[in-house]
Amino acid sequence: ICTICRCQQNMNNLTISFAHKFTKLQVLTLRQIKPQLEDSAVEAVANYCYDLRELDLSRSFRLSDRSLYALANGCPRLTKLNISGCSSFSDSALIYLSCHCKNLKSLNLCGCGKAATDESLQ
Repeated sequence: ICTICRCQQNMNNLTISFAHKFTKLQVLTLRQIKPQLEDSAVEAVANYCYDLRELDLSRSFRLSDRSLYALANGCPRLTKLNISGCSSFSDSALIYLSCHCKNLKSLNLCGCGKAATDESLQ
């Protein structure tokens, strides 16, 4: 379990620098005071932390569909994903995620009004 909260430094660079060292990581929380996390950091997590089960990316306003595609391809064992407050995701990215992460039981979409349409939630 790894929790990084209220990081004063650049959380994006920090995440990229540690991802390759934690290949067996199962739970990761990246809480931010101000949104710093970008797609490149989530892609690093997806590329190296393939055993990840729970991921909290709440309030990561800078993330785009690239992050969800990376997670879908790199972290198929995800059971819990919190992307609350991330409003840039599309329906197609959420559908792709749900098709590839068959074990996903909990998906927090609070504040994701643009992405959380009936089509993506079916």
